[in-house]
Formats: sequence, C-alpha cells, structure tokens
Amino acid sequence: MPVTLLARPLTLVVVALSVVGCSGGSDKAASSDKEGSDASSSAPAPAPKPQPEQTPASAPQQGDAPPAEETWASRGVTFDPVRAEKIRTSSEFRAANADCNYVGCASSGAAAGKQSHPFELHNLHEALSSGLTGAGKLVAVVDSGFRLTHQEFAGKTILKFGEVHSSDHGTHVASLVAGVQDGKGMHGVAPKADLHLMGLNPKGGTALNLDHVTRGTLDAATKGAVAQNNSWGFKVKAPDLASHMEANPGSSVADGLNALIGNYGSAQWQAYLDALDSFQKGGVVVWGLSNDETMSSGDVMSTLPYFDKRLKEAWITAANGYFEVDAAGELTKAVRLSAPCGYAAEFCVAGDGTTAAAGASSDSAYGTGTGTSFVAPQIAGTIALLAEAFPDMTPEEWTKRVLASADNSWFKRLGIPVKGTVNFGNGVSHAYSQEWGHGVLDIAAALSPIGSVSYLSGDNVLTSERTDLAAARVVTPQSFGDGLNTALAETRVAVFDALNRGFSIEGSQLVGVSEENLLPDLMRWSASSASASPLASEPVPLYARGSYVLAAGISQNRDAMGLLSESYAPMTLGEGSVLSLVGENVAATVTQDFGGVTVTAAGFLGEGQNEQPGATTGGGVNIALGKTTRVDFGVSYIADQTSLLGLESSRSFNWGTGSNLGAVHLGLSHELRADFSLFGRFEYGAARATGPVSGMVAGIDDVEFSAFQFGASLSDVLSKHDRLTFSVSQPLRIEQGQMRLNLPVGRNATGAIQHEQLAAGIEPNGRELDFGVSYDLATEAGHLRLGALYRADAGHVSGNHAVGAVVGFSKSF
Repeated sequence: MPVTLLARPLTLVVVALSVVGCSGGSDKAASSDKEGSDASSSAPAPAPKPQPEQTPASAPQQGDAPPAEETWASRGVTFDPVRAEKIRTSSEFRAANADCNYVGCASSGAAAGKQSHPFELHNLHEALSSGLTGAGKLVAVVDSGFRLTHQEFAGKTILKFGEVHSSDHGTHVASLVAGVQDGKGMHGVAPKADLHLMGLNPKGGTALNLDHVTRGTLDAATKGAVAQNNSWGFKVKAPDLASHMEANPGSSVADGLNALIGNYGSAQWQAYLDALDSFQKGGVVVWGLSNDETMSSGDVMSTLPYFDKRLKEAWITAANGYFEVDAAGELTKAVRLSAPCGYAAEFCVAGDGTTAAAGASSDSAYGTGTGTSFVAPQIAGTIALLAEAFPDMTPEEWTKRVLASADNSWFKRLGIPVKGTVNFGNGVSHAYSQEWGHGVLDIAAALSPIGSVSYLSGDNVLTSERTDLAAARVVTPQSFGDGLNTALAETRVAVFDALNRGFSIEGSQLVGVSEENLLPDLMRWSASSASASPLASEPVPLYARGSYVLAAGISQNRDAMGLLSESYAPMTLGEGSVLSLVGENVAATVTQDFGGVTVTAAGFLGEGQNEQPGATTGGGVNIALGKTTRVDFGVSYIADQTSLLGLESSRSFNWGTGSNLGAVHLGLSHELRADFSLFGRFEYGAARATGPVSGMVAGIDDVEFSAFQFGASLSDVLSKHDRLTFSVSQPLRIEQGQMRLNLPVGRNATGAIQHEQLAAGIEPNGRELDFGVSYDLATEAGHLRLGALYRADAGHVSGNHAVGAVVGFSKSF
C-alpha cells in the first residue's frame, strides 16, 4: 500500500555544489529518486505475507533499572556558552539550514533575512555544548529507504531490519537524527547516536508492508531503541476515523484503520498498535503530521493516541512551520506549513522543518526540503540526547519534558489562541494550541530543570514528599561552624525538578553557615545591662542564722548564663555557654550560703532559639568556694524540644525532635586588689539527639562541646564607677561528633530513589577566639557602653575574621 512521505519537495545537489532553496508544494517528494504517491482508501491492498528474515523478541519491560554507572549522580548537564557559540557558528551546524524566500519555501530566490535556522531555533547548540551527543543510544527510523554508505553515517553502528533500499527521503531523515559531526557536510541532532533502519517495504518503495513494520517495531524495541521516527502517513483525516467509530459502535481502532486505510485485516492493525504500545515501554514514538494544510484536525496516523489512549504515554506528533526571529532570537512570525496539530494538540510540538541534509545520489550528496518529515527526526534526536542525559527516566518522562519545555511564549504575542493546558504534575502545566500544539521544540529547555527543584524525602519520586530546594537548606548555628559543610563537601546529592529529573549537586549546597556567626553581636550587647543579672528582683532571703543564709526567688532572664555562676565577664557575647541556648526564660533559684561555700540550684523554663514558649526546660547546681578568690564548679541539664545545640531540623536533615544536653563547668575569679580582678570559665558537655531521625540523617552519635572565657577587669580607670574589661573567649563549639548520612544519589526507571551511606565527623575546622575590650560607665544620667571585638576564625570557620566596635547609651525611666 503506498504511503505519503511527509516532506515537501527535496532538491538534491552533490556536496561540491551550493545548496539551493527549497520549493513549496503539496505533500510529495521531488528528487533524483521519485518517491511513491499518496495512499488511497478506495483500493485496499491485501496484507503482505510475513517476512522470515528476523524474529524479534519481546519488548523490554518498563521500569528496568539502568546500569549503576548510568545513574544521574555520575553525570550532569551544564551548558557552556562559549562552546555553544562555537557550535552555532560552525560550518556543519549552519549547513543543516535551508532558506526560503517567502512563506511556502520556493525552490529559488533570495532567502528571507529573518528566517529561523532550525537547529538554532531549537537551541541545539546549547544542548550540544553540554557534551551530550546521543552516544550509546539507538534511534529507529521507519522510512522508504536509506543510503547506508553516506558519509554522514560513517563509523556509526547501523542495525537493519529486513532489506533496506536507498532513497533520498529516508537518508535525509536519518542524517537529521544522527549525522556524524566530523567537519564535513552537516551533522544531526544526536551526532553519535546509532540507528535502527527499516524500510516501509523490504522490496523497496512506499507500499506499506504492515506485518514487516510491525515486526520491525518490536525488533527495534528489543534492541533498545529510545525513539522511533515515522515521517510517513496516509491522506486520511483524523475525523474520518472518529466518524467511522461513532457510526459503528463497538468497533475497535484497528477495525477503523482497516476500513479507512487498507484491507490488511483488523488483526494485523491490532498487532501493529500493540507493537507501538510495546515500543513505548522503552522508547518514544515520533510521528510527523500530514503536510496537507487543509487537514484541520490532523491525519489519522499522527493522531493515533487520540483514539488508542495507550499510545499517549510516549508519543510526540510533529508540526512544521515557517518562523522568523529577531536579533535577540525572539520569534516574530509563525506561518504553519503543515496540517495543524488538531486531535494531536495535547501531544504535539512544532518546529522548523526547512532543512538541508544527506541525499542518496552519492555518498557526499546533500539536498534541501521542508516538511514535518524533517521536524520529526529533530525530535527523535532530542529523545536520544535526553536518554543519554537521563537514562534513569522513562520514555513517558522524556516525552513530558519535550512537551512541557516547548516554547509557547510567543502565543500571546502573535495572537495564537490557546486550546487548553496539560497538567504534567507537581505544579507543571503547559498551554497548547489547536494549531501549534505546545509550541516550538526547545532542546536545551528539555534538558534543564522544569518547575521548582526539590529535595525528595522518601523512597520513590512518585510518592516522596517534596521540599523546595531553598526550604530544604539548613543553616548551621555557630557551634557547628563549617563542620557539616566540610562533611558534605565532596558528596553528591540528587535533587529533582518538578518532572522528576534527578540531577546532582554537592551536598554542602544544602548547608549554610549563619552570617550572624561571622559578625560581632555588639548592638545587642550594647543594649543589655552591664551584667547578666535577671530582669526581675534578686533572690530574697528565706532563712538566716549567722553565716548560713538561704535565699530563693523567681526571675525573668534574657538567658540562663548567669543563673548558676558569677564567673562571666560583661563582654560575653553570643553562645558563650550551653545555657545561652535556653533563651529568654523564667527561673526559680535557691541559694544556700554556708559561710564561704555557696550552693546555688536553679530550674528554668525557656523559649529556646526559636522563641517558642516552653521549648527548653532544665536546671543545674553550682558550688562556689571563697569570696576574694572564687572557684565555681557546677553541672547543668537542658531538655531542648526543638533543636540539637541550636540546630533545628528540616525535611532534608531531621536530627530528631530535640536533644538532651548535660554540661559541667569550672569557673575562677580572683580580686588582686579592690579595683582589679581576673576571671575565667571553662565548660564541657555532651548532647544527645532525641526522637526519630529522617531525611538524609540515618543516625547521630552523642555530640561533645566546649566553651571558655578568661580575662581581666579594671575599675575606676577614668572615673568613679567605670570599668574596663579585656577578655579572650571561645563560643560554644562542637569538639567531637559523628553522624551517619543516607544520601540520595539518583533514581532508576521505576522512580525508586537510590541512596548511599556516609559516616562523617561534624566538628568544625576552625576554632573561634574572640578578643574583646569594653568600657562601662554608670552615671546618674544613664549607662554608657563602649566595646570592640575581633573574631579570629569567626563562626569556627578557618580563615574567617570579623571586627566591630559600638557605642551604646541606656537610660531607665
């Protein structure tokens, strides 16, 4: 049965001659090899006998996992603008273009100055700049024939099904898919892809042998083809099939095809539809629309998924247009040169099919033409690039990427009415038109993230909870420094766009160090009182007998650092103790003075770091010996309901529901004379995470931490009641800790997220030392504070330094 080859006229020249402009016309081929005529439903042909040359095995099943080395975590798509420009301006890239002097593509005349270049319009140069070539991927082409010895196929693996004859149309199509990039002639969209080639009829010509094509489709699936290109069809309108099925209730799509196209028998048509469905388990079917512009709803073959819903899974229909672009690459004019997408609108993409490619008259012949025949192979080549980049995705997912990334930004600008939108999931919807489908093919966009990029907390991309990448990022408090960043610095973590494309980022990109860790917190210090005293009254005596005094009280405090011990300097800033994590609190204290020995016990209820009432509870005991020389020894305990040493959980890093912290401290203060004293304090403790962990955290060991401060204070320096203080301190710092991480590194074709385990220490590389000086002056007018601070290894990050100075004045009314 003759079929229509969906190209407009081809003009062939040998490579030594200049390529002439393509001509307009109806759906036919004018070349050195005359193509077959249109198929007619009035003279059905008998089904051809089966050909015995090959017996294909069953198609691969969807969800087969790719080889481990082909997971996305081991590769990436990064466009190189410099390389892209070199590709765009290369002779081979430019040679794939055929110009027209007016809409309709006349065979001669001056080229339109603003006409698009097909590869450039489709952003192929950007895609190839990433290094993708389609290497290792097989693309099937069903056509009238191929010149296998053409230089564009040199060195390429070519699998044949049945006898393959030579023809210009198929040679042109196949070279657009995968013509080699060797500095000669032109090159294809996927220059290193391999080809599975099959004629419409093993005897040659365009009389369709349906059984042959059915078995060849299954053979291509068995051999692992990721796409099948079909630049052929019949002049049968899609509504005719719809009308036939409506008039014949209970009839199948196969029955309708048999009645309208040819008497191959419904069983043969059903076998072919089943073969296409089987092929989609491993590859995408690409089909060119009829070039008959009067077919308002498209032709029957290119719209098959409209009737057989199984085929909609991985099917793309190609429309052809004439496009003009401005200097910025914006599309300024679009004229359709083929049938509109029509019934195929939801799964249709348009493109520039006015191309120059390989011809069949010699091994170095090239020709020009226009038609959907030459848009379809550009889409098929795109699938090969996607399959190379994302081998862990399914054909359905590759299809969604092409459709959802097509450029439809010009619809409104050019007055193209929108027919509807397709919801591809996870917030990705894309408008399509009756005429142009989803818009113009954009290969680079299909390879780029689509929609929001998210961290997926779960075991499968289809069921996992999604967290926007920005929200998944955790900012570590000062005590962690850069420890977690360092632990993840050389790891790879898979995150996913809205269409479940996994791509790899360095794990440390999910962790940030708070900028507050790097800057002196002098403004807060200047506004506070000159000591860590409570906001309410001091404890009141409850019992006194000689030198034995018992006092108790309830107070509201900015933090808990001064509740147990007085061995703090007023210059203390930030997280100078684990007690700083208690936050603003209400505390009950009891003090027993035994005459030289003072025992203080305190219990508190605090807001913690996130200012949540009741987030922290705990208490402690301190024993102080002496007056002039005072030695403090104490223990403290905190139950933190929200964080681990100030580090709050996220969906990506869930450390548990909180932590229990215990610490011991040793303090010393000594008055050398009435106006001069020395002070110091050292603290060491451990924290244990509570509650179940999740996200990338598989477990965490007890974390040990420390803090210290020492310095000197001089009173009455410039005036009565002033004080000058010098201090050196280390804020709260993790000294030892290890966590076990379960890092997502990729996915397989079933959507299962693959993980790798990592054990990593989280102690920071640097050790912050704060060198401070402060001056306090209390007068009847108010309280004056001056301070300066230098932080070495600020935020416990090696090499970070910060310095600041402040003047503050406070007055009570």
